[in-house]
Amino acid sequence: MPLYRLLYKSAFALRGDARSVNCQIDDIVSDAALGNLRSDLSGALIASNGIFIQVLEGPLSAIEITFEKICTDLRHRHVQLIELAPIDERLFARWQMVRVDIREEMLPLLSVFDIALNGLVDMSKTESILELMRSHLTTTAVTKPPAYDAPNEMDVVQIR
Repeated sequence: MPLYRLLYKSAFALRGDARSVNCQIDDIVSDAALGNLRSDLSGALIASNGIFIQVLEGPLSAIEITFEKICTDLRHRHVQLIELAPIDERLFARWQMVRVDIREEMLPLLSVFDIALNGLVDMSKTESILELMRSHLTTTAVTKPPAYDAPNEMDVVQIR
């Protein structure tokens, strides 16, 4: 079955103090991991300064269904498709959904992509965005949980 990659950004509409918003994002990641497991999707999510940047990889039909749900989810505002393209292999195959938290010291890197404050993404920078997400995962102490026997458990790794 052919694989595709979808990259989008949105402003998130989460309310509460920083701790509450962080918990809400954790819930989104957990729910996404479970749904992605069922749909044969993998992916990663950056949540920074009120912006989500998410990549989904897998069968086109599953990506389309999931992206439609995201577009109608009231926790997202101004959803913008950045890229939808066929791929030879997954970049995030190890994770149904992984959260990549950008720390304050990484904001200058994000400004290269015009994401940090104004929420805009330069469409020509998609490979750089994907590489930033992937390299942050591979250069941070990340260990994949052992393989799960039960098909309904999640493979969620959080970077902090």
